[in-house]
Amino acid sequence: MLSKCPSSPRPTRESPLERLENRTNLQHGKSNYCRKVWTRSDIFLPTKSCSVTLLQHGFTWTSWIHFAVHIQIFELEHEAAWSSGPFLHGDTLWLAIYFGFIAMSLMFMDEDEAMRAGIPLDDTSELVRNWYDAALFFLNEADFTRNPNFKTVQAIAILLGLAKNVGDFDLEPVIQAAGIRIGQILGMDCEPPRISEDPVIQEISRRTWWTLIICEWLSIPTRPPCIHEADFNVRLPMTLLDEELSTSLINEPSMAIEGPRPINYHSALISLAYSNYRFRVQMVAMKDLQGDNLMEDLVLNTDEALANIISQLPSHLLGDSDDQTTASKQYPPWVLWQQTTLSLSFLNYRMKINRVLQHRWASSSDVLLARSKAICLDSANAIVSLVKQHKVALARHRPWATTSALFSAALTLAAEAKDLNKHASKEYIDRIRTCLSFFEYIQDHSALAIRALEDLSAFCKELL
Repeated sequence: MLSKCPSSPRPTRESPLERLENRTNLQHGKSNYCRKVWTRSDIFLPTKSCSVTLLQHGFTWTSWIHFAVHIQIFELEHEAAWSSGPFLHGDTLWLAIYFGFIAMSLMFMDEDEAMRAGIPLDDTSELVRNWYDAALFFLNEADFTRNPNFKTVQAIAILLGLAKNVGDFDLEPVIQAAGIRIGQILGMDCEPPRISEDPVIQEISRRTWWTLIICEWLSIPTRPPCIHEADFNVRLPMTLLDEELSTSLINEPSMAIEGPRPINYHSALISLAYSNYRFRVQMVAMKDLQGDNLMEDLVLNTDEALANIISQLPSHLLGDSDDQTTASKQYPPWVLWQQTTLSLSFLNYRMKINRVLQHRWASSSDVLLARSKAICLDSANAIVSLVKQHKVALARHRPWATTSALFSAALTLAAEAKDLNKHASKEYIDRIRTCLSFFEYIQDHSALAIRALEDLSAFCKELL
């Protein structure tokens, strides 16, 4: 049973690895991000046909990452925006959502897809940054901090998936907290959500709210949460496709035909976020208590909870990644991507949770500690292997979370290698080089990869 958490928990003392991870991801790190969109004339506006292509690509590959829009409604709004006067002089908050959406869609395109789409700039990385800036420009023009609006929360939920990729490290946690607070003002934190009487909009509100909670409770670096589970009452999203929300199924979701749904991914991340949140809160709660056994029990119980979540995932998210051909024929194209990213996420948090005991591994022969060490190192090795296996796909999509997980795995393996002789550490060093190679491969498109490459090289200087 989860004990009551303090209203303002203080963070526990960081380990050296956590300090480095935090510095690389954000904490006390210097952000060199330079805003380039100051007026509408600075925005690279796509043609309408290019815009339609970007939307369709996003509906397949990115809309289920943030779940901030309803596909059919967004398509109608998009058509209206192009047919009702100058596009860039439309609803400012809708434009914030739009530019965030197409920026993420473009980030998930390869060069051939971008060329066929007819994007207005050859440098896709610069264009992603331009559209990211455009989204923030329209948020600021709407004076979003003084005028609470659901569209603001939708835009923020999308931008959270872009900020670290474009290098806007300092803004990401600020708009994340702002999105949660604005959502509370609007009544998105209660059941039913107070933002609308329309059940479809209420369901989009739930999805968007949970996106913010996932980002907050799985934040990297870890920080005291600005919201706790006792602070809101929002039911889990329905397992329905967007088009099904506009049918009678919204009142009877259990009647929907079984099959892979993008929302299954969202539900899995919610479970992961809950587990990680409770682990962190209890870590803080026991900071003044004596005895290592308490921490060992917490790590064991949390790891078992994560393993249980994994075992209950829908079959399409547990597919055999080795059988790519069969899976690609059996499932929609986004399923394999969801399998890979979920695997990385669960491996990453199992690694980090067990790594809490790393300072005791060498000084104890305890069976529980040996188990924890094995899970941690096996998870780190599995992350590296998974990224190596899916290098092209992961590099193509460039989500910052993949870079962060790989960096964490590399640090974990490097810390262990430093305690081994040259022969025993060789396998670890080979895996670290794999990580460095991946960061080099994507650094032109990921500001976080640039940081990871520099910091990992410095940390492993004696090993390499």
